[in-house]
Amino acid sequence: MLEVIEYDLFISYSTQDRSIAEYLVDRIEKRGATCFIAPRNIKVGKEYASEIICGIDSSRAVLLLFSSSSDGSAYVLREINSAVSRNKTIIPLRIENFLPSSAMEFYLGPTHWLDAFPEVLDTHLDQIFAIVMGLRSYAAPVKSMSVKVEGPVVMDVQEAIHNVGFSYKQITMRAIELDFLIISKERKPEQEKLNKTYEEWRGITDYSDAGGVLIEQDKMIGYCDFYPMDQNNYSRLMRGETLVQLDMIELYALGGCFCGYVAMMAVDPTLVSQERFLLLFDWLVSRVCRWKAKGIIFDRIGVEAYSPLLERFLQRFGFVKVGVNSDDGSLYETETRALFANTLFCRRYADKKDELADYFVS
Repeated sequence: MLEVIEYDLFISYSTQDRSIAEYLVDRIEKRGATCFIAPRNIKVGKEYASEIICGIDSSRAVLLLFSSSSDGSAYVLREINSAVSRNKTIIPLRIENFLPSSAMEFYLGPTHWLDAFPEVLDTHLDQIFAIVMGLRSYAAPVKSMSVKVEGPVVMDVQEAIHNVGFSYKQITMRAIELDFLIISKERKPEQEKLNKTYEEWRGITDYSDAGGVLIEQDKMIGYCDFYPMDQNNYSRLMRGETLVQLDMIELYALGGCFCGYVAMMAVDPTLVSQERFLLLFDWLVSRVCRWKAKGIIFDRIGVEAYSPLLERFLQRFGFVKVGVNSDDGSLYETETRALFANTLFCRRYADKKDELADYFVS
C-alpha cells in the first residue's frame, strides 16, 4: 500500500492562537516545507472533520501549538488522537508556560517539548525544520508495502491485532475518531466527558472479545461493540438515561442470561455502504452464536443507531425504535426470539439455524 504524503506538517492549534500559527506557517513554508493548516487547506464543499483527518493522514508530522487554550480544546485533542492512531510524529511547541492536562499528557507522554515562550524564535524554527528534514530523509524513497488484509472483513479485536498488527491503543484511538465523525460532530463535547473517554481506553483489554473491527486495505474503517448487560443497566440505556460505561458491562465469562447492547455499529461516513453494515451485522450474529456455545445467551438486544442506513436495516430485521439517547442516537430493540424468527434474518442466516435452535426451546 503506497503512502501518499502531501504535507510536511499538519498544524494543530486553538483558534485563540491563530496569529502565532499563521506566523509559523509563513516562516516554515519560506524555508521550503509544506504545511496543512485549517481553514486554509480545507477544500470548498468538503466535510470539515473528514478534511482534517485527511490532512493529518497526508502529513509527515503534526506540529502542536500547545497553550492553555489548545489544552482545553476538544478539537485539538481530536486531532492529536488522530495523529496518535496513525503513528504520526508529534512536535509539541509550547507557546505558554502551562502544564498539560491528563488527557493531553496521555497522548504526548514522555515527549521532548520545545519551549517557545515568551516568543517564538529562529532557534525554534531551526529545530522544527531539522525534524522535518529528518522525516523526509527517513521516508525517502517511499516504498510500496503489500496489503495484509484486503477486506472488507470484520475481525475480533484479537484477530485484528494478530493479523494486521494493530495495538489495543490504536484500535481504541481510531474508534474514538470514528465516534467524533459520526456522533453529533458539530457539538462540542463536555471536557470532563472527553477526558474520561481518553483515560478509559485500557478497559478494552478486559472485553476484547466483545468488539469487532471492520478492516479494508489494512485500515480500520468501522467497528462494533456488543456487550452483555443486566436488566437494570440495559433498561437505563434503552430509556436514554445514560450512555454505556465499562462498569455497566456484566460479568459474563461464567455464562448466564443477559440483555445484549450494541453500543456502536460504526462505518466511516465517507465509506458507508450496505455491504459494510451487513458485514458488521454478520459479525454480531456470529458473536451471539459463539457466546451461546459458552452458555452466554440473550433474551433481548438493543442497538444505538447513528446512520439512517443502519436504521433501515434494523427496521427490516424487526427492531423497533424505543427512544433517543443524549448523543441523538436512535435506540432500537427486539426480543431475541423475534429477531431469529424474522423472515429476512432466517434467509440470510439459514446456516446458523442449528446453532440458534436453543433459543426456541422453552
